[in-house]
Amino acid sequence: MSAFKFKVGEPKEVILAFDKPKEGTNTYGNWYLYGVKTDINSDEDAFFATQTLHAMIQTVGAGQGDRIKIEKCQEGGVDFFKVNDLTMNDMNSGGSSAKLSKASPHPLKSEIKSDMSYDELLEKYKNLKAKYKELENANDIPF
Repeated sequence: MSAFKFKVGEPKEVILAFDKPKEGTNTYGNWYLYGVKTDINSDEDAFFATQTLHAMIQTVGAGQGDRIKIEKCQEGGVDFFKVNDLTMNDMNSGGSSAKLSKASPHPLKSEIKSDMSYDELLEKYKNLKAKYKELENANDIPF
């Protein structure tokens, strides 16, 4: 296992291998080791996240199997990260809910809305399940 470091101005897409990182504490403070899925020939399969980068990854709701883009940036001599093109400031500013929903690897549950009641959804589910069973019995599933 080999951990890689993000380079300023070089965005990198990663696919997270686990829902949560390994965590620990050392003389520098808390550390977060994220495993990533890589090409079979790659020896880079993890990265250490700062506390801020870790919070950003959790804020966009990324977990196992999710592809996210991480970019290390520098402005005025200060290093900072972007996750799916959002800075920490973007995540905390006005309109952040819409920004986070757009940057999330999957829709945030709070953004999913339905005009159907629970009973209507349950009935729809039962109908779809019955239709699937018909197709399965006829060996006519189109996928």
